[in-house]
Amino acid sequence: MNSLDQIRTLCASPLPGDDAAAAAIAARQAQLTKPPGSLGRLEELAVWLGCWQGREMPRLDRVAVLVFAGNHGVVARGVSPFPASVTAQMVANFAAGGAAINQLAAVAGASLQVVPLELEHPTADLCTAPAMTEAEFLAAFTAGHDAVVPEMDLLCLGEMGIGNTTAGAALAAALFGADGAASLGAFWAGRGTGLDDAGLRRKR
Repeated sequence: MNSLDQIRTLCASPLPGDDAAAAAIAARQAQLTKPPGSLGRLEELAVWLGCWQGREMPRLDRVAVLVFAGNHGVVARGVSPFPASVTAQMVANFAAGGAAINQLAAVAGASLQVVPLELEHPTADLCTAPAMTEAEFLAAFTAGHDAVVPEMDLLCLGEMGIGNTTAGAALAAALFGADGAASLGAFWAGRGTGLDDAGLRRKR
């Protein structure tokens, strides 16, 4: 992507699911020897998966987990009990197979890729400036886009980075019309990885 307008156009025109495949899966479920709906959410998930795979018999042969890691400049304000250096330590833990996501991916038979994004260059402090320039955002967006293998049956996305819940809370508050001091702002900004009361006030 070369511009924000290209991304806006892409987001405004998502590819549709395959309604015919979804209907065929639901019809097949109705013919199986079982009480209707007895498999609960599993039945709904099968319909959803087939709809987006475009298959009347959905598959999970190729499952990928992508975790993106980044550092946030706002961490310098004491919004986390951990320093930004822990992000790189966690990435190393992923690489060594020591994180929970490693075990979950292994149990699911999924591939796992961790993508560090400029860990040595945190974003700007979002309290004083835009966290990223347009060029920086486009570079991060492109890295995410390029990390996806199109042939996957299912893609699971994750992110990590010290200060991530502060950045996430700021985005949610901006999108839904609240500031850090308002009740909605307080709702979005929680304790994260274990902030004390003073840290939580700083974060909000």
